[in-house]
Amino acid sequence: MSAAVEAVGLTKRFRPSTPMRDLLRGRPRPPERVAVDDVDLRIERGEVFGLLGQNGAGKTTLVRMLTTLLVPSGGTAHIEGLDVVGEARRVRARIGLINGDERSFYWRLTGRHNLEFFAALRHLDRRRATSAIDRLAARLGMTDHLDRPFGRLSTGQRQALAIIRGLLDEPSVLFMDEPTRSLDPISAERLRRFIADVVVGELGRTVVLATHSMVEAEELCGRLGFLQDGRLVALGSVEELRRAIGYGTRCELRLGATVGDPVDLLRPVARHGRVDVAPAGTPSPDGAAWVVQLTLPAADALPTVLDRLVGGGVPVLACRTSEMSLEEIYLQTLAAPPVPVVQPRPVTAP
Repeated sequence: MSAAVEAVGLTKRFRPSTPMRDLLRGRPRPPERVAVDDVDLRIERGEVFGLLGQNGAGKTTLVRMLTTLLVPSGGTAHIEGLDVVGEARRVRARIGLINGDERSFYWRLTGRHNLEFFAALRHLDRRRATSAIDRLAARLGMTDHLDRPFGRLSTGQRQALAIIRGLLDEPSVLFMDEPTRSLDPISAERLRRFIADVVVGELGRTVVLATHSMVEAEELCGRLGFLQDGRLVALGSVEELRRAIGYGTRCELRLGATVGDPVDLLRPVARHGRVDVAPAGTPSPDGAAWVVQLTLPAADALPTVLDRLVGGGVPVLACRTSEMSLEEIYLQTLAAPPVPVVQPRPVTAP
């Protein structure tokens, strides 16, 4: 069976416009700008895949090529085995697109009339469309707001209508470009739960999510791709990305009074991670003399650290560990040279 989404060498270049006066004066054309650069990507059916990157990294351009809205400058892309250029009409019948800044609704029409209009544009059966609208509106808490003018709805309610529209014709692959960008935290959480419970859990759709929200990406996505300057610089699950960086377990140790500075005991650890030792300050409620911040390759390196301290006669008063967050992984990856890309593999949607 073909993948839900597959891209090989996908590239998009834009040539900036040149004023007529510059052309008449014989000035050279500005160089092309590469928005997406040789991207290889495979997303399995039923997977929730996240695209993360800075503004201008190429997320939206990549999504637009995969949804047939832009023609690639190079490479190929397929949706469920269908070419996005040569079979664009058939591709559109299998995909849905939801934007975070939705401007295509008619503000004087009610939400219901808007949805019925877009259903008619897609040649959906009227009775089937009405049933889908009512069913999805109930799941999103929109039943009492469908017959209000679109312009009088809140931002969250408008975004809920955009999601209903994107699911009307039951697409097998749903592309979401920053769907919670303008939403308050409560509305954003409600939308994430709908995506996880209904779109993925009940309907089993493949979701491609382009987002800036680390919470959203970590909560919903089985795998993530980091885009930087149009290139896919990292790919994998959160744990795979953490391992690719080389460290990911943070530990805070609070140490009692020692004869000397504990740095000498911890120096061998520094070769495999990060160590920051600082005085605890006076007075310390727990009697600690030193606070040690460690970043280790993995949690199983911690026993070696503790054995070294205890064997050196250092009292360990407290030990707290935590995994490196997705935001820290993202910042470290994009600040450092590109890490090795983890080969794509099937992942069960959360």
